[in-house]
Amino acid sequence: MSNFELEGFRFYTPTKVRFCETDANGHLSHLSSVIYMEQARCEYMNGLGLFFANADGKLADKTFFLVSQSVEYKSQAHFNDELDIYMKVSRIGTSSIETQYAIVKRENKQLVSFAASTGVYVDVHTQKGTPLPEDLASRIEQFEASFLGQRQ
Repeated sequence: MSNFELEGFRFYTPTKVRFCETDANGHLSHLSSVIYMEQARCEYMNGLGLFFANADGKLADKTFFLVSQSVEYKSQAHFNDELDIYMKVSRIGTSSIETQYAIVKRENKQLVSFAASTGVYVDVHTQKGTPLPEDLASRIEQFEASFLGQRQ
């Protein structure tokens, strides 16, 4: 994860560090960083029409379960810092996706933290992994491509 390049990231969601998200030293807490990444992941999946509930409020039959996540902390963020939380799907597998995240200070593009995670596509009734439908893999690829030319 050490070789970071913002260039490949297209999707992002902005946020501002709240006081309650800092630790006793006044830095953005590690827990808050992970929560920001979860928010980016949820917004990304929502953009694909893949959230935990369908439009009618019924729970989805299949969704992604997060099975691993690792984070590298590179610099500090503090109360009131404006951040952009970037996310991308870096690999599409048979029944899983690998994602990467970057939390970046908006003002100077300084990397605050970088993460990688794996999500397995699961049938919620059987609680077992299931192959990603081809149309879902295509939607992810199209969703990533739709950000070309937008802010980086």
